[in-house]
Amino acid sequence: MRLPELLAPAGCWEALVAAVQNGADAVYLGGKAFNARRQAPNFGEEELKKAIAYAHAWGVKVYVTVNTLVTEEELEEAASFLRFLYEAGADAVIVQDLGLLRLARLVVPELELHASTQMTIHNSASARWLKEHGVKRVILARECTLEEVARIKASSGLEVEVFVHGALCFCYSGQCLFSSLVGGRSGNRGLCAQPCRLPYVLTDEKGRPLPVPEEIGPYLLSPRDLNLSSHLPSLVAAGVDGLKIEGRLKRPEYVAVVVRIYRQLLDRLGEGRFEVKPEEALALAQIFNRDFTPGYLWGRPGRDLMSYHRPNNRGVYLGRVLAYDRRSRRAQVKLAAPLRLGDGIEFWVSRGGRVGQTVTSLFRHGERVEAAAAGEVVELPVEERVSEGDRVFKTADVLLLSEARASYQRLPRPRVPLEFNFTARVGEPAHLRARDDKGHEVVLFSQVKGEKAATQPLSWEMVREKLGRLGNTPFFLSRLEGELEEGVFLPVSELNELRRRAVEEILSRRCPLPHPLEEKTFQERWRKSQKFPAKEARPSLPYLAVSCGDEKAVRAALAAGADRIYFGGESFRFRGCPSVTPEAVAKVLRLVREAGASLFLLTPRITKDGEEKEVWAYLERGKEADGVVAGNLGWFYQLKSRGFKVWVDWYLHPFNRQALILWAEEGAEGVTLSPELNLRQVRKLAESAPLPLEVLVHGWLPVMVSEHCVVGSVLGGMGLKRPCSIPCLGRRFALRDRLGFLFPLYPDYNCRTHLFNSQELVMLAHLPELLTAGVAGLRLEMRTAEAEEVYRVTAAYRKVLDACLSGKPVAAEEQEEALLGKKEFTRGHYFRGVV
Repeated sequence: MRLPELLAPAGCWEALVAAVQNGADAVYLGGKAFNARRQAPNFGEEELKKAIAYAHAWGVKVYVTVNTLVTEEELEEAASFLRFLYEAGADAVIVQDLGLLRLARLVVPELELHASTQMTIHNSASARWLKEHGVKRVILARECTLEEVARIKASSGLEVEVFVHGALCFCYSGQCLFSSLVGGRSGNRGLCAQPCRLPYVLTDEKGRPLPVPEEIGPYLLSPRDLNLSSHLPSLVAAGVDGLKIEGRLKRPEYVAVVVRIYRQLLDRLGEGRFEVKPEEALALAQIFNRDFTPGYLWGRPGRDLMSYHRPNNRGVYLGRVLAYDRRSRRAQVKLAAPLRLGDGIEFWVSRGGRVGQTVTSLFRHGERVEAAAAGEVVELPVEERVSEGDRVFKTADVLLLSEARASYQRLPRPRVPLEFNFTARVGEPAHLRARDDKGHEVVLFSQVKGEKAATQPLSWEMVREKLGRLGNTPFFLSRLEGELEEGVFLPVSELNELRRRAVEEILSRRCPLPHPLEEKTFQERWRKSQKFPAKEARPSLPYLAVSCGDEKAVRAALAAGADRIYFGGESFRFRGCPSVTPEAVAKVLRLVREAGASLFLLTPRITKDGEEKEVWAYLERGKEADGVVAGNLGWFYQLKSRGFKVWVDWYLHPFNRQALILWAEEGAEGVTLSPELNLRQVRKLAESAPLPLEVLVHGWLPVMVSEHCVVGSVLGGMGLKRPCSIPCLGRRFALRDRLGFLFPLYPDYNCRTHLFNSQELVMLAHLPELLTAGVAGLRLEMRTAEAEEVYRVTAAYRKVLDACLSGKPVAAEEQEEALLGKKEFTRGHYFRGVV
């Protein structure tokens, strides 16, 4: 049986050692920059060299994460970093930014490329596009089912990698702007603040709380942890090439425990006797869990996906409080699991939340003990009051942690046999021949000649003891032979030096580094990467585009002066029936033509295999439209292959000039820039853009798209085997955060959740600055707005835009105040950007 590669996280050096020594086939880690886990310690360049050499010595591959969006100013540094990684011997780099993908292919084509889960690859067409662009492996979206994983693998010919254990994002990875727009810390730049782990209240659109079942807690966006340990046979049968453990922000002990157990499970599977032993399941839960879920492997799990009551580690159930003595401040607990001194525990008190502490004293029948078994009744000192019936959880097991630390401090991994043949004679340099299990052989000579011993000649015992000191290396001395002339003497330092050089040279043969990339070659490649197609003719006057959600909104936008209409994509259930249909598209096309405007049809940003049919139905009815907007790589691939004129939406993160050049080379008609760019960056890109650029200037921007339906799970009772009662039809919802902000929430007709920012993007007062930036188009995002609002907003922007284009003075600030009144709004990232 061909077993998949076990891929482990390494956020620091100790975690790297823990992964290697507990059986990982490969590790993934990041440098100090361009890394989606910038909060982790990570690795400097010298540390990276050391890490790669260390892992390779043990036969473990190293994949380096270069998986963030890269600004224009950072591209040259990023190219140099890719070169460094190639020369340091990295086995592959993991990338998100499509501009960086192009740059890597041109500047360091020898470097293997893996597509990050941040690319949101969730359909076969996207994977096929990546294969044509030099990618060898794709890390699929966590939302893919087992059937979808197998289909993408079979149809693309790529290696596929899936997450099997650890934290889950609520949003499709790479599509989340929640942390970015709310707090300025971008997940696409490696600084996600995890707003999904905060409490929220489900409300109607006015902010009035909705009654929810008692078992639903406040953490409505906090998923459980993924655990596919019991499903490994199915993943192997699906042809998965890599099993990825999440956790570069986790402690080394976590990495040690999880990697060790998955290694054992895979080895057992390879021997044809697969099972997950109870003690292994318990260890996985004990080391960290928010409760476990198989994720989307078997379909949408609904509320079974979520950890509604707790966004962090819950530990394992330890028992319930039988009584609490206020005078002695001791709680009596009947144990459901073993407990010992040093363990971490937490009381889930009926009033006041959680009480956590370390067990420093433990009593049984009034006597102090170091440990107690399951089933026994013990007393524990507890400073804060707890009540009878309160549950107790063990959040840290001191014995498990101790064993985990020992696993990577004692280097328990099976070591490589090394044979030595040593000869020492008087008057000659000693020589040592070393040979490993793969036939790599080196012959070394001492720096000094053997002498006649005055007191203590060399003995085989001494030679074996000195040459066998291989404890911090991947080797063990499996055989020692040779010749010692009687009475010969050699300094111990020479024996040590011979051993050191032998290990070093054998390792260099086992893990050869690639030939350095010549500076001249690198510079030529860099210059080539900067070339791009000649600028296409673009409109002399910037156009005003409006994204509309239904036919009435289209009529309003046209009446208010829109030059371009975007229509299509997702249909939201609050409208009561699908608004994007073939019939609706045909009507919209007629309206747009009568108004002398242009029409571009939107495609959804999430479209799984099998969901394209309904989209193609309306695209065919609107084939006379001026173009189609690609919401994901799969749509771009399919639309271009069928001869459509394609515009690239901001969901694909056009963030730098390399990305723009890529899309120009691919034949795109234009690009809507990422809303994470600031005004200065927009202006810089527009100076030399190889194709027309559009920017978002107004609207409620989506901050999340999720395969999980919040409304269906909370109000509709949806679970893995429980149907939804569809409480969302004809209704609008919102989430209210701790500060009272309302985030509009809309389920679509594919039962996905779309969460929007709490404040509307408004750039009306700064339209003159945007126009001088050189963009081709200004886009109003109004798909969730009613017709009246669409008209008001479009008319305001039309008025200011026309005044700017005619050269007449315009009080844009006054126009903005008239439009908004006292309503709060945001300028997005135009004046702050992302770090």
